[in-house]
Amino acid sequence: MDNNALIVAEKLDVTVVFSDKGMAKLLDEIKTKVISHIPNTETEQGRKDIISLAYKITRSKTLIDDLGKGVVSDWKKKAKLIDEHRKTARDFLDDLKNIARQPLTDWEAEQSRIKEEEAAAEKEKIQTRVNELFKVDVVLPFMDVALMTYDEYMDKLNDATGKYVEKQIQLEEERKAKEIETVRLATERAEIEKIRAEQAAMAREQAKREEALKEQERAIDDAKRKEIERQKQIAWQERESERLRILAEAEAAEKIAMAIEDARIAAEEAENARLLKEVVEKKRVEREAREKKEKEEADLAEKARAESLRPDREKIIAWAKSIRAFPIPAVSNEKAQEIVANGLGKFMTIADSIIKRAKEL
Repeated sequence: MDNNALIVAEKLDVTVVFSDKGMAKLLDEIKTKVISHIPNTETEQGRKDIISLAYKITRSKTLIDDLGKGVVSDWKKKAKLIDEHRKTARDFLDDLKNIARQPLTDWEAEQSRIKEEEAAAEKEKIQTRVNELFKVDVVLPFMDVALMTYDEYMDKLNDATGKYVEKQIQLEEERKAKEIETVRLATERAEIEKIRAEQAAMAREQAKREEALKEQERAIDDAKRKEIERQKQIAWQERESERLRILAEAEAAEKIAMAIEDARIAAEEAENARLLKEVVEKKRVEREAREKKEKEEADLAEKARAESLRPDREKIIAWAKSIRAFPIPAVSNEKAQEIVANGLGKFMTIADSIIKRAKEL
């Protein structure tokens, strides 16, 4: 017997425990034992009893689980053996079934082969009919030809063959007529080309004669034009020489006038520079005197302003110093002393700021 569990494993019936009612009854028994325990956390022994109870619940769980594992393991071994026998039986009987059915299987294969050969022969026959109709310009789908009877097929073929022969005769007559027309047109074109060639030769000869006359006229015109150009060049050179002479004289006169004007401007600029220097120097002396006077007046004004503010400045500084000398209350509490110290620091900062700003007046 396991003293560390709430159940006795030796007394458990596996077939009863692992059933709906048996498992529920076993769990109720464990629950009854657990809730009957009165926990006490005030004493050390009471706390140990709670730990012991919890451990017994865990051990009970382990015993039930181990019991189930043992049963399942045995079942798995038996199931594996049964599965092996089942497979042996399935394989044996499947082979036996195939042996028994083999004659029928061979017969079905032979029938299937015969049907395939008949279907192929029928398909070839229909395709031959489709091809024969196509030769006489009749295009029909394979299934339409397959649905025809032999008489319908022959009627269609004979009718189409007659029309095809008539059409071929007509096409042959049209082809011969076109050949005759082609020969006639070729003859006419040859005659026309011959006439055109003769006319072109005559036109070329006439063009050569006309070009020779134009060449003579161009030679005469070139001689006349060259003489006119030569006379024009001589006249232009004479006019250009006169223009250059007049231009040289004008440039010389302009250079003399520009030299005189440059001398005059230089003299004026020297005089203007002297006068400007005198004006600038005079303005500088006047500006320095004015700035000196303005500085003296500003110094006097600042001195007067500082003198007028001195009584107020001294009063403000004295008042700030009185703030610094303000009496400190005598307190003994640490918190109160902290408040006084913080306040005193702020007073000192304010007084120093007032004194500094007063001195800047």
